[in-house]
Amino acid sequence: MFNPFGTNFYLVPLVATILLVTACQSIVPDEVAQAYEEIPDQVDYNFHVKPILSDRCFKCHGPDANQRKGDLRLDTPEGLFQKTTNESSVATAVIDPGSLQGSEFVRRILSSDPDYVMPTTTSNLSLDAREKAILLRWIEQGAEYKEHWSFTPPQMPTIPEVGKEDWAKNDIDLFILKDLEKHQLSPSTQTDGHTLLRRIALDLTGLPPTPKEQADLISSDNQLQDIASVIDYYQSKPEYGEKMALGWMDVGRYADSHGYQDDGMRNTWPWRDWVIDQFNHNLRYDTFLLWQLAGDLLPNPSEEQLLATCFNRNHPQTQEGGVVDEEYRVEYVADRTNTLGKGILGLTMECARCHDHKYDPISQKDYYSLYAFFNNNNDAGIVPYNGEASPTLILPNDQDKDRLTDLHQQIVKLEDSLQLTDKYLKDFKDWYTALPSDVTSKIAELPGMVADFSFEKEVKQDKYSIYLDKGLPPTRPPGAKPSFVYTFSNKVKQKQDAQNWGHPDDRPQVVPDGHTGSGLLFNGDAGVRFNRDLDYDRDQPFSVSVWVKFLKAGEEGPIFGKTNGDFEGYRGWLCKLNPDGTLSFQLNHVWPDNCIDYQTTEPVAINQWMHIVMTYDGSSRAAGVHFYVDGKTPANILHADHLKKSLLHGVKGSNWSNQPFLLGMELRKSMENMVLDELKIFDRPLVPYEIQYIYAGTVPEKKNQEEWFNYYLLSGRNKHFNQLQRQLQDVRRQENLLMTDQPEVMVMHEKKFPRESYILNRGAYDAHADTVHPAIPEAFRGKEPLSSPDRLGLAKWVIAPDNPLTARVEVNRLWLQCFGKGIVSTQEDFGSQGDLPTHPELLDYLTLRFIDLDWNVKALLKEIMMSATYQQSSVVSAEAQKNDPENRYYSHYPAHRLKAEIIRDEALAASGLLVKKIGGPSVYPYQPEGIWEALATRNATSYHQQTGDNLYRRSLYTIWKRSSPPPAMLNFDAPDRYYCVVRRQNTSTPLQALVLMNDPQFIEAARILGEKMAKQDNPEQAIDLAFESLLAREPRKDEMVNMVQMWEELEQDFEHNKSSAADILEIGDSETDKTLDQNTLAAYSMLASAIMNFEEFVIKR
Repeated sequence: MFNPFGTNFYLVPLVATILLVTACQSIVPDEVAQAYEEIPDQVDYNFHVKPILSDRCFKCHGPDANQRKGDLRLDTPEGLFQKTTNESSVATAVIDPGSLQGSEFVRRILSSDPDYVMPTTTSNLSLDAREKAILLRWIEQGAEYKEHWSFTPPQMPTIPEVGKEDWAKNDIDLFILKDLEKHQLSPSTQTDGHTLLRRIALDLTGLPPTPKEQADLISSDNQLQDIASVIDYYQSKPEYGEKMALGWMDVGRYADSHGYQDDGMRNTWPWRDWVIDQFNHNLRYDTFLLWQLAGDLLPNPSEEQLLATCFNRNHPQTQEGGVVDEEYRVEYVADRTNTLGKGILGLTMECARCHDHKYDPISQKDYYSLYAFFNNNNDAGIVPYNGEASPTLILPNDQDKDRLTDLHQQIVKLEDSLQLTDKYLKDFKDWYTALPSDVTSKIAELPGMVADFSFEKEVKQDKYSIYLDKGLPPTRPPGAKPSFVYTFSNKVKQKQDAQNWGHPDDRPQVVPDGHTGSGLLFNGDAGVRFNRDLDYDRDQPFSVSVWVKFLKAGEEGPIFGKTNGDFEGYRGWLCKLNPDGTLSFQLNHVWPDNCIDYQTTEPVAINQWMHIVMTYDGSSRAAGVHFYVDGKTPANILHADHLKKSLLHGVKGSNWSNQPFLLGMELRKSMENMVLDELKIFDRPLVPYEIQYIYAGTVPEKKNQEEWFNYYLLSGRNKHFNQLQRQLQDVRRQENLLMTDQPEVMVMHEKKFPRESYILNRGAYDAHADTVHPAIPEAFRGKEPLSSPDRLGLAKWVIAPDNPLTARVEVNRLWLQCFGKGIVSTQEDFGSQGDLPTHPELLDYLTLRFIDLDWNVKALLKEIMMSATYQQSSVVSAEAQKNDPENRYYSHYPAHRLKAEIIRDEALAASGLLVKKIGGPSVYPYQPEGIWEALATRNATSYHQQTGDNLYRRSLYTIWKRSSPPPAMLNFDAPDRYYCVVRRQNTSTPLQALVLMNDPQFIEAARILGEKMAKQDNPEQAIDLAFESLLAREPRKDEMVNMVQMWEELEQDFEHNKSSAADILEIGDSETDKTLDQNTLAAYSMLASAIMNFEEFVIKR
């Protein structure tokens, strides 16, 4: 038993001081000796020593090898206890456990010599007397080193024995009581029923309890009748999922727009609704994480498992022209890595992106090894203006899903019918028998040709004279040189000519040395433009044949195609030359995933004519795409075979022009040093016989009936086959239109061929250093390897029971939700620079309980709420104010301000305006005019306020534009969601009061509540209703007197100033009850508004 009057109590500090001075054999500064009397008797490395070393020493002697001085590490036991030499070249140790005299470290920190002392004078860091005393006592006590507290698996602590066991309701309270009693503190009594009911309701639903709930659940003595049942009741409400999802929106950086300069809108709300649904269904937290990190890699993933991975795609994305695609793609991968660190593991991973972490054992190699897990998503850096950035999940509603299923069945049936070739054999034999022995003329017919350009003849016109010919005014500036346009004739359809197009000095020029006669030389920044008849969609077959010659190695760009380039995810179809000399053949809705993407493996020849053919059968499958170089299919790889939506620009709106079929260019890229000739286009797939004929002029012998049969069918010689083809194309067209109109959401989908990952010097996207492979940070690697070297293996490690961080971080988040502060206050940082847990044993206990409860969030929340600690009064006693001013030991419930969204929802709910619809697209409630207009560039430039129910949905559903978040919520510290946020700021500013007093949403809510008040029998009943609705309690006697007096004064004022009353009652879209006295109603409305401005309306007590 501890005896404050025992001898030891007085002698320990004195003896310790004597030992300290003697051991050092030097004059210890008086202030250090004095501090030695005030520090804990037993010093712990993690809780006393490491915070000092981390703040004062690790910057120069920590994990960052590039910044380390003197080749000395003080963050590892090897460094702390290594042998060294002092200034006299005498062998010593950095720290000699138990020996102050034998520790060079001690001499350094106690030295007064500016050239010898540590930390150095130039570092602008220093140790105070207390810190020096702690370090000395730790060494004296044996300098026990421990791994960082959060990097070691939690251990189940012994349940404490305490003096006030009767106060405790569960084990949580015993851990809290242990520290309270240690610091001579007493817990507060249980709070009253109204306060506790409001606390529980707000924590679990984000809405205040209704007057009816208060009447049903609170007993006559102002206590909750059955707290466990109350918790169950609120956890069963659908609003529970909305409240829980709100915090996860910050972690998952949810927004309805892309961010960056153009900040176009995106379709991410289905993921938000999935999160709500999973919280309501109480999905295990480990499964919740697994699906979001790697749901797409599970065997046969379900739609919701795929949808969950939108978590990894919620980062900002750019649509801006002129950016480097890879630079931004690297930023997206880094964001996923940082979000895993901050949001799930509680680590500041981003600190290791440019160099080794200065405080935690995370090297730059560790960072990029973790980054490598997220680097294989099949996405691009620039996202389209029209459509979602691939990869995506298409989400038709039930009706459209049934219709699509029916169309797909029809397509399969028709495709099967086309394969039943027996019924065509008789007609084929008749046709085949009639073939002449020389079949050249038959092959040369080339049916289905819609364009044939030889570029032999052209009409040369000054482009300004073209305007004059059309009766338009001339536009050439005075003195400007003529700018010539060449018009090329289509031999098949005379009215479908083509023109060279682009910069006047760079337009393709007719040159004499084409493949056959003249050809076109492409010089960059220009191309040849055709009309709209060549705009083929994914349900339409076509073929393109062209001769090209590349004059210089290393060029890249489009050869032919119909695409708007990266502004729309390369929507369309194209053949292009890659920087490595290979060719790509693509049909894209949004590249690189919603597409068919082939690439040849060998580089093209230079200064040599080659014949290129691309054919497509309209099937939306890679098997329906064929390509040939000089009559043969080249070796190739298939990158993607996921074409699901239209190839055409105009299915939905866009800010960018719809480009037609082009040669040598697309919207932002063009070809240089290329000669092109003999372009032919067909509205059907060509067969090999025809391709061979176009290439070499040769034809097959008549002997091979099987190949001739194929030619017979595909070249349109059989009427019945043609009729089925037309039916099939019609059904495919219907499917294409319906599918293209379906909503989609960004998800994860791995590339077929993994990307290389590198350490990036200083984090720069193009500064490749060593190659790295997917791996977790070395400090966390166990004996067993990951189950797989991909995101699924990473996710399984994240949720493994022996992972020291994940469950701890989530438990702390749930504690933060209940108490307004975590056991670890730095929710985002459980590393060396983060705050230490106030109750480490309690945190470990709850962590292991959470895992034992099968990661059951509802169960753990209930356990926390059933504790006496949670149910305490928030009233601060004089004892607590003196001995626990920061409420570090939970001597009372920590009152704290509510989140921005909850404050608005409170007003809507209390008034009765709240529309309790779950999920759906985001809505546009009241917002000050001109904010979007002032900040928008070319996307979503105007805010269009909605009407009706959409004005009164929960704030979770308010449209979230990153460049212009809801201003009222920003005033209450909502983040802009550019990055993962796990702990919001909590400020108090005059702007917050102005929002509550003047925002139309709050004024309207006060008016609607005022209408209910005006219908009561007397002012006292009206004020009772307002207090119960807004504050979940009855007014005190003095409040009632003041409120009645205020109402009387307001009513008198409005009697004399009826126009002011009318102005107030006109605010908001909802109808005002004209049957009520308007002056009385205005007075009650202002009274309700005044109560909304009470501190306790925005504070959870």
